Amino acid sequence: MPLLVLAVLLLAVQSGCEKPTQPDQVTASPVYSEELEPLWDATLSVLQKCEFIPQRQDRAMGIIVSKPTTSRQYGEFWRQDVVPTDSYSMAEANLQTVQRQATVRFVKAQQGWQLEVQVDVFRLSMPESQVTTASSAIQAFSGALPTTEGQMVKARKQWVPLGRDAAMEERLLDRILSTAGQYVPAEAIEADLQE
Repeated sequence: MPLLVLAVLLLAVQSGCEKPTQPDQVTASPVYSEELEPLWDATLSVLQKCEFIPQRQDRAMGIIVSKPTTSRQYGEFWRQDVVPTDSYSMAEANLQTVQRQATVRFVKAQQGWQLEVQVDVFRLSMPESQVTTASSAIQAFSGALPTTEGQMVKARKQWVPLGRDAAMEERLLDRILSTAGQYVPAEAIEADLQE
């Protein structure tokens, strides 16, 4: 019982934070290299370490899309698909079923490549089942029970988009660049922004 009280208290403290603002721009960085292969391999390596298993790889279009991954929970300290310092995202993933999907784009630039990272967040939405007896609780998530409105529908799972995870986008971008051995000097970024 004391452990349960401690867990509820910890969750209350962690979830008392404010929702992060949505990024209004693409999370991107220039890469001053003509070779795509080392950057592509570094991206695949980082995505797999962060639990984003590639579902689609299209070198001609310059895009890697991961499978949707159910986000980590507090007890899964080894998983890296949510930034641990982002307490709002951690609390959200523990209070409801949340998935993240990473998309990395490689856009040809004048000098090398533009690396763009996007992490989309989705929440599971299902119609609530009508549980009227103790024995029907066993079938609550099977889709065999009517909804609270009395309708018999097969469990309609829907993933509702919640927006983007800016903290995870920055983390993936930094890890990809460091794994690929790409150091981007600040003056080069400023020069690109002024053009």
